[in-house]
Amino acid sequence: MRSWGARSSAPVSDDDRAAPDRRARLVIALLIGTAAAAYTGWSLSTAHQPSDFEFWWRAARVLLDGGDPYLRVENTSGWPLPDRLFYPMPALLVTIPVAWMPLPLAAGVLLGVATGVLAWALSRDGLGRLWIFATPSFVMALKVGQWSPVLTIAALVPALGWLAAVKPTLGLGALFYRLDWRAFAGAALFTVATIAILPAWPREWLANLHHVVSHPPPIATPLGAVLILAAFRWRTPAGRLLLAMACVPQLLFFADQLPVYLVARTRTQMAALALCGAIAWLAWFVRLHNGDLYVLRAAPYVMIGVYAPALVLVLRGSGRRQ
Repeated sequence: MRSWGARSSAPVSDDDRAAPDRRARLVIALLIGTAAAAYTGWSLSTAHQPSDFEFWWRAARVLLDGGDPYLRVENTSGWPLPDRLFYPMPALLVTIPVAWMPLPLAAGVLLGVATGVLAWALSRDGLGRLWIFATPSFVMALKVGQWSPVLTIAALVPALGWLAAVKPTLGLGALFYRLDWRAFAGAALFTVATIAILPAWPREWLANLHHVVSHPPPIATPLGAVLILAAFRWRTPAGRLLLAMACVPQLLFFADQLPVYLVARTRTQMAALALCGAIAWLAWFVRLHNGDLYVLRAAPYVMIGVYAPALVLVLRGSGRRQ
């Protein structure tokens, strides 16, 4: 079944063309997924503040108990978290299978499985793009328990595009990589179906979003206007992905930007993006001081270390092969 985007081809280096057999891919996916699960569980068990994952984990438990998590007020006995619930109902439903587990184990299982599936999908054309797991965006996603590995799967596999509904802003941007109608339809149907569980949740969720701060679209930031140049590569998956991701609200704190790395098609390109991201992360980290709003301080480093190198690859013609 054809996607909406035009297909074209570009040469791929020899070391990226030869994919391992299915058994080797499965072993690699299991190893990477297991490592991701262990790191996530350890990170959340030693964290000194609530993780992002805790929000939808607690919300799923409230929902299973018959409550409405969107009406819970921050810093109360029924919701001991610093913010209200900012995630839509699909995020809660995806979390329900692990909601009975202790928090670190639940996060480790969910993100470990997601990482394994992502490794399997990326290795289809070779091992080169597995460098994505060495990026600060991936490591930060595990450390804070974020959805970006799941959204990257939705970008790569149209049949799993419905997963984009767990975080619809970034999910919408990610789906422009393939631009397949099945993915958009799946996400929309999944979202609509959840209204049967809690009919009031869309209205309550939108009301909670009024409390969200500091989630600008990258293209609206002082360093982001240049990202409009990705429009010149709109007919390529990488160009569409970068422009769409630049136009949706997100937290510029490395983790949300994991799907952006899909603009890389070869081992060299992915390794180069990973290196740029790592340098940016290190520069941000070493310049932090006590009392800094460390999340807000990360924004320019994300723009320079993630979005700018991705734009260079896109403008040079990366991503012509879908």
